[in-house]
Amino acid sequence: DKQVQNSLRGNKGISIIELLVGAGILTMSLSALLGFLVFALSTASLVKQQTQALTLAEGALETLRNFRDGTAWNVDDPQNQYDGLGKAQTGVPYHMGVSGDTPPRWQLLSGVQTLGMFTRSVVLENVQRDVESAIVAGGGIDDPNTKKVTVTVSWQAKTKPQEVTIVTYLTNWRQ
Repeated sequence: DKQVQNSLRGNKGISIIELLVGAGILTMSLSALLGFLVFALSTASLVKQQTQALTLAEGALETLRNFRDGTAWNVDDPQNQYDGLGKAQTGVPYHMGVSGDTPPRWQLLSGVQTLGMFTRSVVLENVQRDVESAIVAGGGIDDPNTKKVTVTVSWQAKTKPQEVTIVTYLTNWRQ
């Protein structure tokens, strides 16, 4: 009888230890799973923001193409709202706007545009070409019929600034 009682007491102690170890393992597993879920949600949120930013950048570029197609390349508007790309200042931020005209027209406006949590800008640069007509970073001949376009969309994601940039070239296709 005593042996059976001692055996039962030992089993009760082991059962409690097993229960505590099992609870510890379960707690650690749930903590790891929760950490993974937080990471996955954070990553999904950042991917969504990057997709929105890319869409905004592509939209600005498409709008700029429409502006170029509807405005003469070298037109010089005294109010600088309808300057053609050939007359627009280089190295300064622009954004696209819609006029109050009838019918409305695209305008190239100075400054950065804020769209919710995003800021968007379009910067134009002059282009140089070498003797073989290839675009070069410097030391070439100015090409007045081509502009380098950099569209940048930036935003703050939690504690870290983020940015999407598209670079392309637009030409005076009417020349």
